[in-house]
Amino acid sequence: MEDGLVVSTDGGLTFEDGEDRGRIIVSSDATDGAYSVMAWTVAPAVEATNLGFGPHRHNGIDETFLVQSGQLEFLLGEDVSLLSAGDFVRVPAGTRHGYRNCSGTPVDLVVTFVPGGFEELFVTHRTDQEPAPDSAGFVADATRNFDSSFE
Repeated sequence: MEDGLVVSTDGGLTFEDGEDRGRIIVSSDATDGAYSVMAWTVAPAVEATNLGFGPHRHNGIDETFLVQSGQLEFLLGEDVSLLSAGDFVRVPAGTRHGYRNCSGTPVDLVVTFVPGGFEELFVTHRTDQEPAPDSAGFVADATRNFDSSFE
């Protein structure tokens, strides 16, 4: 691992995940697997889509979420919080969590994975490639490689 790292606003690897989009700012490769950092934009929910939280858990990964702009409903365990710019959530490994954007405007987040590696699933299963992969592949890889479970 290098001693220091500077990533400009146009640096990193960008990708799309359906209506959402992201940018891997720091990959786990750059930290010898210690952690990774992503910018993540959650699109507003559309009435015709599932407005659920997408509850899930990662048994071997801690996750953090820092809201940069917008409002997001966040599920942590059984509790739901309304998050706004500046709010932060830490999700310990094995904790049930999920989120949804019912605000009508995009929500910008900074997300970390500790240890890193999970961010690579977003690249492998990105929807801005031809042909776009089936979402079941993301879930299968997360379950197999990261001891994740999805409701």
